[in-house]
Amino acid sequence: MSANPVLNPPELELARLTKSTVAYTPNASVCLMLSDLVALAVLFWLVVWSKFTLNSDLDLKFYLEMFPAVLIFLGVFFSQGLYPALLLHPAEEMRRVFHSITAVLLVLVSTTFLLKNGAEYSRYIFLVAWALGTPAVLLGRCLVRKLLGQMSWWPVSAVVLGSGPAAKQVARSLATTQLGLRIVGVLLEDPASSWDADLPPIVGHISDAPAISGRGFTRYAILAMPHRSQEEIRQIIQEHCRRFHHILIVTDIPGICCLGISAREIGGQVGLEIPQRLSFLAPKLTKRCLDVVVSSTLLLLCLPLFLLISIGIKLTSKGPVFFGHLRYGRDGKVFRALKFRTMVTNADRILGAYLQRHPELLGEWQRDHKLKGDPRITTVGRWLRRYSLDELPQLVNILTGHMSLVGPRPIVHSEIARYAGSYDLYTRVPPGLTGLWQVSGRNNTTYMERVAFDEYYIRNWSIWMDMYILARTFQAVVQADGAY
Repeated sequence: MSANPVLNPPELELARLTKSTVAYTPNASVCLMLSDLVALAVLFWLVVWSKFTLNSDLDLKFYLEMFPAVLIFLGVFFSQGLYPALLLHPAEEMRRVFHSITAVLLVLVSTTFLLKNGAEYSRYIFLVAWALGTPAVLLGRCLVRKLLGQMSWWPVSAVVLGSGPAAKQVARSLATTQLGLRIVGVLLEDPASSWDADLPPIVGHISDAPAISGRGFTRYAILAMPHRSQEEIRQIIQEHCRRFHHILIVTDIPGICCLGISAREIGGQVGLEIPQRLSFLAPKLTKRCLDVVVSSTLLLLCLPLFLLISIGIKLTSKGPVFFGHLRYGRDGKVFRALKFRTMVTNADRILGAYLQRHPELLGEWQRDHKLKGDPRITTVGRWLRRYSLDELPQLVNILTGHMSLVGPRPIVHSEIARYAGSYDLYTRVPPGLTGLWQVSGRNNTTYMERVAFDEYYIRNWSIWMDMYILARTFQAVVQADGAY
């Protein structure tokens, strides 16, 4: 649905924008700070109480005197840009929270050891608080954002200056206020022939930027002008953006790592340091250790579930319990991805006959290699697929090194052509049991979006990205969004 981009003169649009926009307040920062304080305080006393139930001789007075040290965490969080955490990817937020908590606890442990008798503090309390601190803080932040993120006073207001397609892409990418910014208006270089009604309104020309910044209700200006030269960008900033507090320039450099980029000064020029994490040995070893420990633990815990599923498959359909499908992995090597069998044994013949009876579904099959209401899937198989339980045997593939807990989707030979130039990127890492696609809508996305998710994951891979995806996987499995 589209609408005319500018329905009123710029003066009326600017007046409407001024009335409908809340000036910047520190409410989001205050809410996040209170959330962190509550999460840390509750965790602290729960851990102390649990230790006290095990050892009634615990010196509670010592921990009562130590409790105000919780405020130190808030100070370190502030220094790490966690208030209000504008434009901070969840994986990066997780990393900063973990490093902050680890640093503060190390300082507290060292100080306590130097100033107090070692017997007065409990290593159990420090270790459990360290292990649960990051999840507690992130959970509190998630709840606060869910409850208050849509309030008009929560996000920081921003305007986009740019060309039609680029400005539209930025405005749509920042449609959610979870990143702390709200696009309240768009200023275009040239009139747009159409504008999507669900996007922020066009409020004028880029020459109206000084009038907007002068009224003080928006602090951020986002420049989305990829076709402009460096000199033209500098001139636009100088003439139109002087009174904005922050200016964010969206660069036109596709296909590079987006997370963890650092700005460097090189002879008066801005340089971008881009981490190539796939070249770092330590993170790759950490990922492999995580794969082995978690997969072996899950295999042991899931043995009773494996038995129940195997019985259900055998009682409801003929054929083997497990199914091994040829997939392509790291370095283009072929391996058998193990699954619980969810289809009838003569699946290919049934599919062919079904598509002949329903030729209108042929396009869906050719496009996605999946069908809603697939006739080949058994009753137990439909339930297994809904909650992704059919993929649990791939824990064995993880132990053997053919797969990882998190990674791109394992693909078959016919999909290689659809990856085109991205296939080389795909083969640099092992495919995953879960991944960015699985927690982003799964089958509700187009095939090109699936490829884009894989590309983004590989280029921006880090241990923290894996932890973020693992945390979201549980929610995605429970909701079964896009699973069929």
